Amino acid sequence: MALSEKQRQKKLAKKTAKRKERLSEKKSTGNLGANIKQSSITSSPIHECLISETLFDMGMGHVIIGRMVSGDRIGLCMFLLDIYCLGVKDAFSSTVTMAEYERKIVQNGTSQFVDIHPACAVKLVEEAVAYAKGLGFLPHKDYGVAQRIFGDINPKDCSTEYTFGKDGKPYFIAGPHDTQAKCKKILETLTQSCGSGGFHFTEPVFEG
Repeated sequence: MALSEKQRQKKLAKKTAKRKERLSEKKSTGNLGANIKQSSITSSPIHECLISETLFDMGMGHVIIGRMVSGDRIGLCMFLLDIYCLGVKDAFSSTVTMAEYERKIVQNGTSQFVDIHPACAVKLVEEAVAYAKGLGFLPHKDYGVAQRIFGDINPKDCSTEYTFGKDGKPYFIAGPHDTQAKCKKILETLTQSCGSGGFHFTEPVFEG
C-alpha cells in the first residue's frame, strides 16, 4: 500500500535525524576535545606516556600521552616542546585506533621515544609552559584542549626536577619554518624580558 505524503515526510524526517546522529557520533569519536567534555576520558586508563629520547640534549622534542578510551581506541595528545625557550610550540589531540596511534608516533618520531611517568610528563609540559610564559610566550593555540587529557594525573607525584633554558639563559633556535618576521618578534620579546645580553640565540639564515 502506498504511503501517504504525511507518512512519507515522517519517515524521511526520521532517517535524516538518524543520519545526523551517526554523523555527530563519528565527529566526536575523532575529536578529543569533544570526548573530553562528553565522557570520562580524563580518568580513563593510561595507555602510555613517552618523551623524545633526545629532548634534554637537543632542547626540542615531543611529549606523548595516550589514554585508552574504548575498545582499541586511544585518546592521544602530542606536545612539541621547546624547553630552551618557547615552551609548547605545537599541540595535537585526537582519538585514534591503535594502528593510527602507532603511525602517528612513527611520523613524529625524529628520535626514539622512551617511557616517562605520567606525573612527570604533565609536570614537564606544565613547567615548560610556565617558563615560556615568564619570557612572554604563550603556548600553541591548541594547548588548552590538549592539556585536558592530564585529567586526574597529579604532577606533584613526580620528584624529578626539570631545568629550562641553556647554560642558565633562554636559548632561541630558529626553526626551518620560522619566518624572518617571526624570528625578529621572538628576539624583541626576549630582549624586553631578559635584556640584550640575557639570552642566547642561533642566528637565523634566510635565503636571498
